[in-house]
Amino acid sequence: MPYISTYDQDGNLVSKEEIKISVNNYRKQKIFELKTSCSNSIQSAGLDEATQQNAALGIYPPERCEAIKSYIAACRNEYLRCKALILAAQTNDEADSIQYVAPPVPEGI
Repeated sequence: MPYISTYDQDGNLVSKEEIKISVNNYRKQKIFELKTSCSNSIQSAGLDEATQQNAALGIYPPERCEAIKSYIAACRNEYLRCKALILAAQTNDEADSIQYVAPPVPEGI
């Protein structure tokens, strides 16, 4: 179940309150978090938008282009796997248990 947490200025937890949210709205929230996780995986691999675009255009050596495109495809496949599970979840707890697992970053990126 989702919670609203309140912290003091030092970062210490002051209170944690359970909030009621519909399964539909919780799914939307989890899918948004999932998109963020996928984007963060790609960005943290050093693949900013310019690098992605250069790979798509074939500006880099073919091996590097393939490694970049392959990694992005793997991230997208993991996103789609998790999204399908979230949409199939019948409860908030079920949806909450689904975790995005970033694929390993290949060499040559």
